[in-house]
Amino acid sequence: MELDEYRRMYELERTYWWHVGRLDLLRSLLDTWLPRKARKDGRLVLDFGCGTGTTLELLSRYGRVVGADESEVALGYCRQGETNSPRVNLVRIPREGRLPFRDGSFDLVTALDVLEHLQDDRSALAELHRILAPGGVLVVFVPAYRFLWSEHDEALHHRRRYIASSLHIRLNRAGFRVLKRTYAIAFSFPLVACYRVVKGLIPSSEEPRTSYVMLPRAVNSLFAWFLKVEAVLVRWMNFPFGTSIAAVAIKEDGR
Repeated sequence: MELDEYRRMYELERTYWWHVGRLDLLRSLLDTWLPRKARKDGRLVLDFGCGTGTTLELLSRYGRVVGADESEVALGYCRQGETNSPRVNLVRIPREGRLPFRDGSFDLVTALDVLEHLQDDRSALAELHRILAPGGVLVVFVPAYRFLWSEHDEALHHRRRYIASSLHIRLNRAGFRVLKRTYAIAFSFPLVACYRVVKGLIPSSEEPRTSYVMLPRAVNSLFAWFLKVEAVLVRWMNFPFGTSIAAVAIKEDGR
């Protein structure tokens, strides 16, 4: 990812509707699917590809957290502000390949908009399966639909976008059993699709940039509210379309 994009992400993650809504979705999925029998203080959590660290504060409510990323710039942002918590440890990891953790180390792993950056997402999922304890939970978010590809993906150095069935198959082949699979960020899908398609038709000589559209505060708050509603509904239903895909999977005993 371009270095300047880390700065933009850090500045917007706590206020921009998409980031706020994604955090609500993550909270809803964890509250619904994470086993309650495990004691929070005994649970070890990995945020794989933690970026600038906004999710670390939320994840620390579910256990002791390791935030892992290949970028020292990203980890530098994590060390600032509220993410600099005694319940959070930060580790730099290789971009690809074997992770520096023992087999069965973690009870919960999140990979939030990470797999699309990796050359070999299948090997990454196999590694996440290895480091999860039996009964451990994996939560994955990825961007949806190849036709939504734009300079936003190029600025973030994405390698692919997914459809829900392809993500499901990858999880199964890595040894996971999928508990929940849904499209997400559904309410804005028509707007985002139109914006990305139209913008893609306009030639640009500038460097690719992420497609943050700065909205009036009231509109930004309204969009965040729509996603809060989605986060509630997703407990009982799966959305048939959206700009993202969310999945919850488990590593079963003996696998």
